[in-house]
Amino acid sequence: MYCGQQETDLRAGGSSRYVAINLYYLGSQPTDIRGPVTGYFYHFSPLHPVQSVDPRDAVDLLVNRQFRLAR
Repeated sequence: MYCGQQETDLRAGGSSRYVAINLYYLGSQPTDIRGPVTGYFYHFSPLHPVQSVDPRDAVDLLVNRQFRLAR
């Protein structure tokens, strides 16, 4: 999980801030995914399908049909 933060400084030594994006997991089994850009680990499950994700990771995760933007 993304620690529940809506904004965070994700670049070591940088001052840029990124607003987290909520993704909805459509899969039927719990899964842990490492963000391809940030290296953060995200845990998704059918019981907790919505997680906040760094937008740099979200771009790659949305290519996977098991994720969509949460409303």
